[in-house]
Amino acid sequence: MSNYSSILISGPTASGKSELAVRVAKKYDGVIINADAMQIYDVLSIVTARPTLETQDTIPHFLYGYVNPQIRYSVGQWQKDIARLLVFLKKINILPIIVGGTGLYFSGLLGEIAEIPDISQEIRSKWLKVKDDNDTRYLYECLKKIDPKSCKKINATDPSRILRAIEVYEQTGISILDWQKKQGIQLIDKSKSKFIYLCPKREDIQINIEKRTAKMLSKDELYREVGDIRNLRVPSTYPSMKAIGVKEIIDLMDGKINLDQVKVSINTHTKRYARRQITWARKKMVNWEWIDNEKQISKLL
Repeated sequence: MSNYSSILISGPTASGKSELAVRVAKKYDGVIINADAMQIYDVLSIVTARPTLETQDTIPHFLYGYVNPQIRYSVGQWQKDIARLLVFLKKINILPIIVGGTGLYFSGLLGEIAEIPDISQEIRSKWLKVKDDNDTRYLYECLKKIDPKSCKKINATDPSRILRAIEVYEQTGISILDWQKKQGIQLIDKSKSKFIYLCPKREDIQINIEKRTAKMLSKDELYREVGDIRNLRVPSTYPSMKAIGVKEIIDLMDGKINLDQVKVSINTHTKRYARRQITWARKKMVNWEWIDNEKQISKLL
């Protein structure tokens, strides 16, 4: 794989892709770049299974833990951040190994979605106030009037996506659905890149999830970081607050549920998320090299 200009590694949560990225980086003197939408946030480390500081000291890691959770960070912002980084790495001839489970980040990297213009602070503040002053149903009715096309594709109970669609239409006059159909700029050379999708057997992923959850819940740092993000009073609709485990730990702190219920909830939601990731990948990543065991991994190395 030393002849490639970049190596992309994706897979469902708890598949072992971060560990694979480290092995590849050590083998080919590369650096690791994050493509996980939750591991970008600075406060959330344990709950998002971000690579440990020890691991990051061994191999250079970029775009991890650098975004304030109070920011509604987008794919477009990540595209800008990684674009600058890739230009720099190319100049110094360092191999980027891009790893994560957020499919839209890879779509943005490969030019499969257009970069939507930034939303002005005026528009953002206006609609945040509308959201704060009303319920989600009212916001959905606003979207229905402003952009009926996207309204048909967005869940009426998803305030984050509803708000995003409204903002995009007001800023650009174009439906977010039409933006998503546009071609963007390829940030890597597909012909010189290696595409790996690590997808162990379902039962192995489920075992890994349960082990990771148990380990996570045993760490005092978990409760400190969730307490920290709670103290920031980040709105529940913001992306950072949707990290699996955040709501459960807050409910535990409030005495609404017990530790056993937290464990069951996190495991259930994480397994569902892994299934959704795989379903998405089977539609969008069919041309990637799918691997599922150590023997196949060894051949890569």
